[in-house]
Amino acid sequence: MTDPDFHWMLEAYRSFEKRVSELMQGACAPFCSVCKTPCCRVEICREADESPFLQAVQNVPALPKVKFDQKAGYLGCTGCSLKVGRPPICHAFVCSLIITSQPSEMHRYTLECLGDLVTYIGAKVWRKRHLMATVTHEHVMQADIGEFRRRLEKAEAALVVVREFFLNAVSPDEEGMRVLGMIRKF
Repeated sequence: MTDPDFHWMLEAYRSFEKRVSELMQGACAPFCSVCKTPCCRVEICREADESPFLQAVQNVPALPKVKFDQKAGYLGCTGCSLKVGRPPICHAFVCSLIITSQPSEMHRYTLECLGDLVTYIGAKVWRKRHLMATVTHEHVMQADIGEFRRRLEKAEAALVVVREFFLNAVSPDEEGMRVLGMIRKF
């Protein structure tokens, strides 16, 4: 992969993760903000601190560098202090209280699809493994940019369906359900 491809991949990942995070915040913040036992764990935060890929994603000159705390990880008083570069599980895990509080099965399914999107775009991109599996910067540079582009394209299509559902109350049609199904069964 060339440097321009690498930088494009990082920026595409950042942009996508931010958009997913915004929707997840909308669905989860009412629950997470009053939770007495947050799901965030230092060992999960440590993945963001130790992953060469996530470190590269976090390296944005316009954003202040967030320090990893040995006791709290990246969890602050208002939630995660990372704006980008969170471990995919931070998006994928939705606690049972949030899931069971959704008003319908379609809300639950769509929220779970949303949670899977960040994991999806990084899966099978490095040696048929997730980008999180990389252990060096050189490994990150060996990512299959074509596979990343294919996955990002599918995830972008799914994000459109999810956004329409959560922001405009438009239920997925048959094509939308097919698009979401590609994400859920990866």
